[in-house]
Amino acid sequence: MDTTLQQIAPVAIGDIAAIANIHSGSLNLGPLTINWNLDISVPQIVADATIHGTSVGHVVINEANPTATLGGNTGLGEAEAVLTADFTKKQVDYQAVVKILGIKILDKNGVLLTW
Repeated sequence: MDTTLQQIAPVAIGDIAAIANIHSGSLNLGPLTINWNLDISVPQIVADATIHGTSVGHVVINEANPTATLGGNTGLGEAEAVLTADFTKKQVDYQAVVKILGIKILDKNGVLLTW
């Protein structure tokens, strides 16, 4: 390896390849936020949900478990998000319902991520 590269980034090439397989993002749906991390090498998606910063779920989605539900009630807000991965299409879809004080403010579906 070029010693100049080692001085700039003293990391093994294998470590760089592993880092390149990890992708992250988030989706904000009003008070509901879904944060996700995708590891392409597995493939596996780890997702967490919060309502106004309060945790309402953590899931791991992979080929053995392609659908998972996040959600809960914080007293003020309530949400449920169903995440479904299609590993052939390399895509994760979501269906989310959000309520504040029992009033539905959002009922939305779409694509959470593609790879």
